Amino acid sequence: DHRDLHLSIRRQRQMCIRDSAWATPSACATSSARKASASSAGTVGTCASADAQDLDTERFDVVESPLYRPDFTLQTIDGDSRSIDEWDGQVVLVDFWASWCIPCRKEMPTFNELRAAYGDQGFEVVGLAADEVEKVREFLDEVPVDFPIVYGDMFDVMDISTEYGNSFGGLPFSAFIDRDGNVRYTQKPGEVTFEEAEEILKRLL
Repeated sequence: DHRDLHLSIRRQRQMCIRDSAWATPSACATSSARKASASSAGTVGTCASADAQDLDTERFDVVESPLYRPDFTLQTIDGDSRSIDEWDGQVVLVDFWASWCIPCRKEMPTFNELRAAYGDQGFEVVGLAADEVEKVREFLDEVPVDFPIVYGDMFDVMDISTEYGNSFGGLPFSAFIDRDGNVRYTQKPGEVTFEEAEEILKRLL
C-alpha cells in the first residue's frame, strides 16, 4: 500500500546516502523512488541496476533538469571567432580552463587523447580559456592540442561556465553535450582522468 511504498523509499534513500560518498539527497531520492516503483511492480531493483545514463559517476553529475547548451562566441588566439553551434550534432566536451590552473593543465593532454581515440565517432572537445591571449598562446606552445581553443575575459568565461552548470564556481570544469545539444553531465570538483571522461563519453556516442 502507500505506507509500505513510502517506507521503502525512505529506507532506500538512507542506504543510498550511507553507501555512496558522492550521492546527493536529490539523486538518492530519485534512485529510491525508481527502485520502490520497480519493486511494487514485482521487479527487484538496486542502485547498480538503474539505467546507467541516469547515474552520477565519481567525477560527473547527471544534469537532472533539461538544459539546452547556452550559446557563446569567443575568439581564438589567431583572432577568429568560433561559436558553440558549429559543433551541433556531435557529442561535445566543453572544457573550461586557465593557464594558472594546475589540474586544468594536466587535463589538456587527457582530453586531447580522448579526442584522438573517439573523434572519428562524432566527438569533439572545445576548450574555453579564462585567460589572457598571451598566456593561452604560451601554454599551447608548451602543451599543443588538436581541439579548438577559444579564450575570453576571466569573468565572462566563468559566467558562461555557470550557465553550463558550474555550481561550485571553480576550475577545472567541463560539461558533456549530447548530439541533440543538451547538457547531460557536469564535472564535480577535481581533475578528470581519461577513464572517467571515457565512461561518460561512451554513454553518449
